[in-house]
Amino acid sequence: MTAPAAPQTAPSPAAAPAGAPAVIRAIHLSKVYELGAQQVRALDDVSLEIGKGEYVAIMGPSGSGKSTLMNVLGCLDVPSSGEYWLRGQEVSKLSEDELAEIRNREIGFVFQTFHLLARQTALRNVELPLVYGAVRADERRARALELLRQVGLEKRADHKPNELSGGERQRVAIARALVNRPALLLADEPTGNLDSRTGKEILELLDRLHGEGHTILLVTHDPEVGRRAARTVRVRDGRIESDAPNR
Repeated sequence: MTAPAAPQTAPSPAAAPAGAPAVIRAIHLSKVYELGAQQVRALDDVSLEIGKGEYVAIMGPSGSGKSTLMNVLGCLDVPSSGEYWLRGQEVSKLSEDELAEIRNREIGFVFQTFHLLARQTALRNVELPLVYGAVRADERRARALELLRQVGLEKRADHKPNELSGGERQRVAIARALVNRPALLLADEPTGNLDSRTGKEILELLDRLHGEGHTILLVTHDPEVGRRAARTVRVRDGRIESDAPNR
């Protein structure tokens, strides 16, 4: 029987691989929610470093804190204490507007439920982050078409989401996540709504993107999905329980 992990006491962030600058550097992050007179500590003194080009899975049971950690690392929420640096910029104390700008520029999101606009074509869905970034229309179209080509959907560019399969919709979502050339691709249960064959195709696409040098943070509860990453960070009771390479 494996002995329980020792409690964390002021841990230092794990170092990024040699020669790889840190994309993510989290230092003693805590997140406390106030529920009436009760305090819930969703994150408790978490320190973590992820280098450029890494493929890391964050895993843990329901209520472990992995979703809260994802929200903080994705700049969707701010920590109650500690520091979060994203590509050399401290983002843990930015305003809501500043965080929104960072999200659009530095992070590409892939969610379980795709989050595509139903009335827009695949091409327009992929273009959307560039619209917010005030990119010229001709450049938006060229970049979106290139990303659709990279995910194998250039011939489906004019189709709306209801005309696409689940796997095709997720490929559109991945193309959209990459169109701004983000520092980090954050995939939250990206195969959760897909059948096993289609899910495998999406994981193979993520493998290829990692091979091309993209930094990927994969949040999942599925051990088989987590094993596709090169490194797994396990979270329990708001703390990092383990952090080790998969191969």
